[in-house]
Amino acid sequence: MTAALLELRGLTGGYPPVSVFRDVNLTIKPGEHVGFFGPNGHGKTTLLKTIAGVLDPWDGGIYFEGNRLNAEGAMQARVSHNLNYDLFRKRRIKARDVVDAGLIYVMQGNLLFPEMTVEEVLDIAPRAARGRPGVGQMRRQIHDLFPRLRERWQSKVRYLSGGERQMVSIAVGLLAMPRLLMLDEPTLGLSPKLRIELSQAVQNIRETGVPLIIVDQNVEFLTSLVDRLILFDHGTVTREIPAENMPDHAQLMEMMFGGAH
Repeated sequence: MTAALLELRGLTGGYPPVSVFRDVNLTIKPGEHVGFFGPNGHGKTTLLKTIAGVLDPWDGGIYFEGNRLNAEGAMQARVSHNLNYDLFRKRRIKARDVVDAGLIYVMQGNLLFPEMTVEEVLDIAPRAARGRPGVGQMRRQIHDLFPRLRERWQSKVRYLSGGERQMVSIAVGLLAMPRLLMLDEPTLGLSPKLRIELSQAVQNIRETGVPLIIVDQNVEFLTSLVDRLILFDHGTVTREIPAENMPDHAQLMEMMFGGAH
């Protein structure tokens, strides 16, 4: 029996004291591409940040290739709202351990170094690969995946469009040589033309064999890429839909919001 690539067991988390998602159970197989879809503000990004080690999980387990990434047991509740416990409380999951394992998260919002050029940003990105092989080949693939970046190679990040910055962000994630790549709202706020370019690039990334978790509100983009769609509502998984039963936009709106939509 093939071991899971990523497994979440009863995962619960949020921003103390507010719980955002609860008791999430999910298994992703090697080579599988999974999408998350649901209303804004219902916990999808918080879930990804927790898996990536940006936020501490409150309870449950995160397992990657069979290895547990977070501490066991439930996080103790804060006993005072006037004290910043994060200053001295030991982290329950370390982002560095997550990156070392090859689980790479590309956040929404294009958080890059504005005064660096595209070339400079992509030159430092492979440091996150932690010695995983294939960086040289991936550098060459980046040029094919994102031809627009070749035109902006010497441009500072601050002068790029939103779509171009998103391409740089994904390229940075790829140069970390991920064993699983998580993309959070990659098409958010893009023009139709850049959305098409980025969609094609992500499709090409998929074909290289890099497993993907994608959160996005663009239904057509999402359903064209994934083997399984996870519907996420009010901090819980409400339904899992395999590729052979993938709904169209109208059917998905019906599932999520009922007949009024």
